[in-house]
Amino acid sequence: MKIERFPTLETKRLLLRRMTIEDAPAVLRLFSDPEVTKDMGMEPFTSIEQAEGLIGFMNGLFDDHKALRWAVIRKEDGVLIGTCGFNGWEVSRGSRAEIGYDLGREHWRQGYMTEVLKEVLSYGFGTLGLNRIEAYTNLDALPSMKLLERLGFTEEGILRGYALSHGEYVDNRCYSILRSEWEPQKK
Repeated sequence: MKIERFPTLETKRLLLRRMTIEDAPAVLRLFSDPEVTKDMGMEPFTSIEQAEGLIGFMNGLFDDHKALRWAVIRKEDGVLIGTCGFNGWEVSRGSRAEIGYDLGREHWRQGYMTEVLKEVLSYGFGTLGLNRIEAYTNLDALPSMKLLERLGFTEEGILRGYALSHGEYVDNRCYSILRSEWEPQKK
C-alpha cells in the first residue's frame, strides 16, 4: 500500500501528524515512563538519542510504505501526549493492518485514545480501504482491552508466546474489527 503524503488527521481536541525531530523531548518523556512502556516489551528510554532514533525509525517505516505512526498532539497547547498508528499492513492476502497506540500516563482516562482510535479506524477502513484491523494486548492490559471492546473489537483468542517482552516470550490477546462491523457505528 502506498501513501504518497503523510496524512494529517484531526479530531475535536487532537491533531494527528507526522513526528518530527523537535518532538524528541516529548517522546523521551512519554517513553521514559515505565507505566507507558511496560506493555510494549521495551525498557523505558533514558536518553534523547533513543527518542530521536524512534522518530527516525517510525518515519523511515512510513517512507518505505511499511507502517504509519502519528504523533498525537493536544490542540489547546500543542503538547505531544502520545502516538498511534498502523504498525504494519498486509494487502496481498487480506487488506489488514495492526494498530498500536500509547498515551502519557497523565492523560489516561480522559477519552483521548477513544477519540484518536475512532479517527484512525475511520481512516483505515475508509481512505486505506482496509477490511480488518487487529490489535494485540498483554493478558493483563485491562484498560486497553476495555478500550478495544468499547470500540467494537472482538477478542479472537490468546496467541501463546507471541511477543518478546523484556527478554521473555509472552502470550498476547488478539482482537480484531472488520470494516463491516465498523461502518454501522459511524452512522
